[in-house]
Amino acid sequence: MTTPDPNSQPQGPPPYQPPVPPPYAPYPQPPPYGYPYVPPRPTNGMAIAAMICGIVGVCSPIGILALIFGNIAKRQIRETGDQGDGMATAGIVLGWIGVAATIFWIAYYIFVFVVVGTAVNELENGDWYSDFPTDDPTWAFRLLGGFGRT
Repeated sequence: MTTPDPNSQPQGPPPYQPPVPPPYAPYPQPPPYGYPYVPPRPTNGMAIAAMICGIVGVCSPIGILALIFGNIAKRQIRETGDQGDGMATAGIVLGWIGVAATIFWIAYYIFVFVVVGTAVNELENGDWYSDFPTDDPTWAFRLLGGFGRT
C-alpha cells in the first residue's frame, strides 16, 4: 500500500461534516420551582361600607346610605377592577330592604296614631257607650274616622 506524500498535498482543515442529530427530541425544561406571586386585587372600600350600612340599616333609615355607597362602589369596581362586587350588591339589596322597612314602619305609626286618636275622640265625646255593642257592621268604619255616619 502506498502512502500519500505529505509534501504533495496541502494541509488544511478537514471538510465540514454536519453533527449527528440526537436519537430523540430534547426534553422540555419544567418551569422554575413554584409560581410567581401575583398579589390579590384590593377590595373596594365603598363596597365594604355599603355592606356594613346595609346590615346595620336593615330596619332603619341608614339603609339609604347602603344604597348610595353600593351604587358608588359598583361604578368604581367597573372602572378599576377591584374586588367587592358581591359586597356592593349585598349592600344595595339590604339598603332597599331597609328603605322598605322604614316606609312600612312610618305608615304603621301613622295608622296607629290615627286609630288611637279616633278612639280617644270617641271616648271624649261620651256617646260611645250608647252605640256599642251594636249589630251594625259599619261600627269599625265609624271608629276609623267617621266613615258611614249619617
